[in-house]
Amino acid sequence: MDLKPNERVRAVYQGQVPDQVPLLLDLSHWYKKNRKVPFNLSGFTAVEQGLVDLHRQIGAVSYIEMGGIYSLVSEEPTAKIESFTDNGVFSTRITTPLGSLCEERVFNPDSYSYGIRNHLLQSPADFPIVEYLMERLQCRPKWELYRAWQSALGELAYPYAQLPYSGSGYLMARNMGVEATVYAIHDAPAQVQHLVQTINTCNLRILDAILDGPFETLIISDNYDSNVQTKEFFDAYVRDYYTEVARRLHAKGKYLAVHVDGESRGVLGWLAECGADCADALTPAPMFARTPEQMRAESGPGLILSGGIPATLFGATGSDATFVECVKRWLDTRRASPRLIMAAGDQVPTDAPFHRIAMLSELVAQYGRY
Repeated sequence: MDLKPNERVRAVYQGQVPDQVPLLLDLSHWYKKNRKVPFNLSGFTAVEQGLVDLHRQIGAVSYIEMGGIYSLVSEEPTAKIESFTDNGVFSTRITTPLGSLCEERVFNPDSYSYGIRNHLLQSPADFPIVEYLMERLQCRPKWELYRAWQSALGELAYPYAQLPYSGSGYLMARNMGVEATVYAIHDAPAQVQHLVQTINTCNLRILDAILDGPFETLIISDNYDSNVQTKEFFDAYVRDYYTEVARRLHAKGKYLAVHVDGESRGVLGWLAECGADCADALTPAPMFARTPEQMRAESGPGLILSGGIPATLFGATGSDATFVECVKRWLDTRRASPRLIMAAGDQVPTDAPFHRIAMLSELVAQYGRY
């Protein structure tokens, strides 16, 4: 019996074998650029009907980029976080009695993205300001937005809940950058460890506040890349946190996905050891080192592999023939384990030809059946 699109996703997470490999896509960035929708980093505050219609046209399940399902507020008026856009510059400002910090991101109309012009954190001397805020943040769920997307998307809805960056991701992937974070780890390891623990403690408080919500899977969007985040880094700053998040989710019958979106060499085995259920945004060769077969061998049979299409093949620089072969090779790994989801390596790139996106549903039906 043929399952509904979101039932296929659910079956994979539940350890069952669906009728075919599920198809998930993050079409949000492609949609904004190609449908000329204004792009604000604050995210959607209501259902975006055009994005819903695009998913229906493609036949792909929607799982992320639906706007925040909770707000974070400080219990103390003197500590606050504010975001605003002015003349193409998206700013985030933290203000506390210990001082203030500001990040600036500048909109690039060609890439339709916001590049970081000024990182929030410049040195470990800034850490106490962030810690002061994190210790006072409280979570207020907004499940009405979550349910509105579910209702609008119907059988194409499988929304992930999302936690903010973990402490390590907060530094390296988002607010300090690779170089400055590496220097901080070497120059001030105790301060780095304290900041990471403070952020992770705040995130666990957020998790507890949303844990009984209607979501089935939670994602941590750390943008992990083993080229710069080594096993030593993972063991020191990441492993215990991921393990605890997975433990709390599993106790409620829910699942954990981790957004990799970088070099996965080594990472898949580490995630499996932590109890993560899914590695999201996996990009195989030729963009990164591992083939789909190598990814499956490294992860073992139990970790869900979600991704498969490098942006270089999905976008305008690829060809239809190489795109089809890439999709088929990813789907072929279902024979080693049904813990598999067909998706983009990350977001569907903005230069992906529409006909190539539209091919996916038919390709999965043809080459991804069990």
